[in-house]
Amino acid sequence: MSDRLITLLLIDEDTVFRLGLVTALLNQPSLQVLVQTDTFSEIEHCLKTTPPDLVVIDPLFPRGSLSGWALLAELRRTYPDQKICLLTASLEYDRLLNARSKGVEGYFAKGTAIADLISGFRRIAEGNSEWKSLRPITDTSQFSPAQQWLWRLFASGLRQIQSQLIPIQNSLAEPGLSDFERLFLQGQQRELKTAQWLVQRLMPQQFRWRYQIQPTDRPARSARVPRPEPGALTSSPESSNLSVFDGIFSQSQNLTSFPLELDALTLLKRQELLTLTWQKTQTILSELKSLNITPEQLPKNRVVILSEIWQAVTLVFLGKYIDPKADYQLDSLQSLLESYKPIIQGESLANIPAIERVLDQLLFPNQDRNASGKKQEEDTITFNFYYLDNLIIQVANGVMVFILNYFSESENTKLALYDPTLHSSREIARFRNNLAWYYQLRYYWLKPKSIFESQHSLFHFTSQGIELVQVYAPRESELAQLRGIPWLMTLLLEFRDAVSPRLQAIIYFLGNGFVFVLTQVLGRAIGLIIKGVLQGIGSTWQDARYGSKQRQEKSNY
Repeated sequence: MSDRLITLLLIDEDTVFRLGLVTALLNQPSLQVLVQTDTFSEIEHCLKTTPPDLVVIDPLFPRGSLSGWALLAELRRTYPDQKICLLTASLEYDRLLNARSKGVEGYFAKGTAIADLISGFRRIAEGNSEWKSLRPITDTSQFSPAQQWLWRLFASGLRQIQSQLIPIQNSLAEPGLSDFERLFLQGQQRELKTAQWLVQRLMPQQFRWRYQIQPTDRPARSARVPRPEPGALTSSPESSNLSVFDGIFSQSQNLTSFPLELDALTLLKRQELLTLTWQKTQTILSELKSLNITPEQLPKNRVVILSEIWQAVTLVFLGKYIDPKADYQLDSLQSLLESYKPIIQGESLANIPAIERVLDQLLFPNQDRNASGKKQEEDTITFNFYYLDNLIIQVANGVMVFILNYFSESENTKLALYDPTLHSSREIARFRNNLAWYYQLRYYWLKPKSIFESQHSLFHFTSQGIELVQVYAPRESELAQLRGIPWLMTLLLEFRDAVSPRLQAIIYFLGNGFVFVLTQVLGRAIGLIIKGVLQGIGSTWQDARYGSKQRQEKSNY
């Protein structure tokens, strides 16, 4: 086992450090660096073509809009079986503990001896872990009595804080909390985390680096969110086990500040709709592959493909819950969907970002996209899944747009699908009005702002729920096509960017001048006046005292 060749993928922004480490490892026949890079395309290509035994990464570097820590989280989420080790500057205890809780197998500080690195890399590749900085204190006999007392005091306090944090965090994760309850629990959580932070900072260094939360007190590890491979299109996705998708869609709570059409559903129905959307996407794309569709046909048919997915999902999802006698027959529902399809295409599906790119990656995952001379700068680890998540969520939202428009007052549909808080006609009307306001805000402000900032706002799945992420994307052609109010909003943003720094400078200058006038002019003037008043009072008191003394002397005389 010790003679087995261990392959490495070295990720670090410091090219000099990478070169030095690779040179030092050249004399080790049992270790081979496959790729040393800091670009996402090379990382993804290496992990897909020749997966290494160990990924060695320095997460302390920025890269565009994605930090090294975010890349580390995405690697762990996308490749859950890949062994990962940190090789970076000295990290604080909190970061080390968080990295280990995410599934990272080891950590070495830069400057560690090459011999120790080699043996550590081999141990991690063979299935062990390397967390020397997180070794718990099990023997306190070497401590002085004062140190033992301090250790028991700090460890007991931190365990108590952690034991109180866990039930609060579990309560906050439960749906259906009132605004008051959520605010109250969040306040308690902030207080406990502040106390925890203070205790850890006051802890002596020899304790802080070696303190470890006991297994019984350790918070539950966040479940990784698995992703199906883009090219894994089965022949009959409907027959696949739904548990494969539970990890993706089980946490579908809306964590953004914007309303989503999916919010009208209960959590279970929301999960079912999202799973069905992905399954139908697989089915239709599998059919397209069997028809030998070519990449050249995608640009003209991308919206048509999405509309077919939307129609299939809507028909199956509604067919399970509508009452044919009270609502619609399935054949009439099919014709209704056909008539509504152009509307949903123009207002929703056509506005989903990068449809062609996502479909291209799902249909032709192994194609060399650079052979045609196109530079795919966004073809990164994060691109695949952020845009794919957004596509699934937006298609599911389109299904709910149709349901809310045609079945918002159907009692059977409300009882079967809607969240209990939306059963009344008033709450449904309020929910739809909030959506209408959001549509206007998105059209007149959010979308022009994203175009002007060269970004896409994408909904994506996390282990806690649905969140919003901003991803860089060139959008100059869309910016040139803006007209009317959206175009005016971009001018207002540009005007604000041009005026704001100067206005802040003027306000700062006037503020300093105002402070100078108050302190140096008015303050001194008022000080002189008060000083004169005090002197006058003092003189009057002295005169009065002197006159009284003279009158007393005359009377004695």
